[in-house]
Amino acid sequence: MNLTLQKLYSEKWTTFSDELHKILDDDTKENKPTNPLLIYLDEVKYTTSDIRIMIFGQETNDWGDNFTGNPNDALNTYNDFYNSNDCFSYAGHFWNGFNRFLTLLNQKFPDKKISGVWNNVIKVGNSGRNKNNPPEYIYNIEKTYFNVMESEIEILQPHIVLFLSGPDYDTEIRNSLPGVSFCELSNSFNERAIAKLKYKNFTNVYRTYHPNYLWRKGINTYFDEIIDDIKLEF
Repeated sequence: MNLTLQKLYSEKWTTFSDELHKILDDDTKENKPTNPLLIYLDEVKYTTSDIRIMIFGQETNDWGDNFTGNPNDALNTYNDFYNSNDCFSYAGHFWNGFNRFLTLLNQKFPDKKISGVWNNVIKVGNSGRNKNNPPEYIYNIEKTYFNVMESEIEILQPHIVLFLSGPDYDTEIRNSLPGVSFCELSNSFNERAIAKLKYKNFTNVYRTYHPNYLWRKGINTYFDEIIDDIKLEF
């Protein structure tokens, strides 16, 4: 799977990299791109799991500083940060929420081995201390030259896909997953709070708020609603 992912990234890399370097060299552009979030699996752990889940955040700002043009830099950063479990030592809202969902999922399937892979709705964030969404001149490069989410899901074939991105990122999800549709999951929450996504043959795809919001509103209530709906065949 790692080789297939790297082939995907390399096939799109040259033009994508050239366009991002134009922004780096343009003094009129205040925001500069950071390195993209490129997935590097703990492949044995992932492929031998009974339940594979892909969890999306929003975007990763200042991911290895300014864009370097070397995909290996991004792959190594992902491996060092996520596969080492260093991410969970940060005690941030997102990673605590990520871990909470895996814990609750394990309670529903206690005899199953679960493995999660981390992804982002937006691959390229801002470099430096600017933690807002990247401007359109960065995002449009990704959307035009490095729109890989659909292929990543096809390659990794997760049993569950969870977007912890909030409803304000639904447009970006639609930009990346042609034909996806959003619907209300249950009468307990409106579509803005929890949406079930219909996408190809993937049956367990959901979107809810970012954990920064969920921790203030009762995170288990939202997660339990999603987990209760998950249907898996073993």
